Amino acid sequence: MMIRALTVAAAAILLSGGAPAQILETPGIAAKIAAWGPELTREQVRGTLQAYGALHAAARIEGVKVSADRRYGPHERHVLDVYASEDANGTQPVVVFAHGGGFVRGDKKGAANIGRYLAVNGVVAIAINYRLAPEHKWPSGGEDFAMALEWIRGNPGVHGGDPAKIVISGASAGAMHAADYTFHESLQAENDGVVGAILISPPTVDLTIRPLDPGRDALYYGTESDLGARSVVNALGGRKIPVMIAYAEHEPGFIHEQIRRLIDALARRDGRMPGVISAPGHNHISISAHIGTADRTLGPDLLEFIRLAAARAK
Repeated sequence: MMIRALTVAAAAILLSGGAPAQILETPGIAAKIAAWGPELTREQVRGTLQAYGALHAAARIEGVKVSADRRYGPHERHVLDVYASEDANGTQPVVVFAHGGGFVRGDKKGAANIGRYLAVNGVVAIAINYRLAPEHKWPSGGEDFAMALEWIRGNPGVHGGDPAKIVISGASAGAMHAADYTFHESLQAENDGVVGAILISPPTVDLTIRPLDPGRDALYYGTESDLGARSVVNALGGRKIPVMIAYAEHEPGFIHEQIRRLIDALARRDGRMPGVISAPGHNHISISAHIGTADRTLGPDLLEFIRLAAARAK
């Protein structure tokens, strides 16, 4: 399966095309997602998590070892979980994944399905907790990625992956922490081993085009800071880490607009499109929650990007 890239013109639409309608492998959930619509209501978020949570609880996963709550920094939130196959021998690529939660909540346990899926498919997955707003503001998420990467480099015997073949990733707010690390060179650790970044539904790539949500975004980025300088679309002039961007059909409209801006900015910088994956039938929550179920909308493309990025790092 090849990574599906949008043309610049198609990037202005971001509503159709992409993966086959694999959400129909779970038709009951597909109908609920369509009925809930794109807005991030409590009913949508809670219902989506409950629907997929039942599937994950019933799944049988064999051959995966989990090393939980490893400390990678001084804060109480500086803990991570490692998911690896039982035969991990130091050659497998590594994915570091940050959960979503609007910058103010969330836990690495919400990424357990992704960790298990990647481990079963020959990738060491490391799910991290990070410091939360309002106590910790920008760029604490990018700084936490740097600390996690330093832990990976120093603990190869614990995770069993190749610290020279790391892909950083996250969903929603976690995607923004990964994006900050990817594009703001001042946040990057030396010899970090990062060979790619997967950004799933990044919501705040340009902080200047709409008022910040006072209950989430503003608590992390601040309201009196230079929001232009903190926007990743204005930080593309340095190191060029390969990027894949994923989005759901039923995202809120403002997230589609944010993603369009990042795609366009990367296309202008590189003279070609970044990798872009659509998730037809999915919403802002299910784009991550479906991974590891019978629905294979996003998972295979994640694996292909990871494997390609690792192969190119040789």
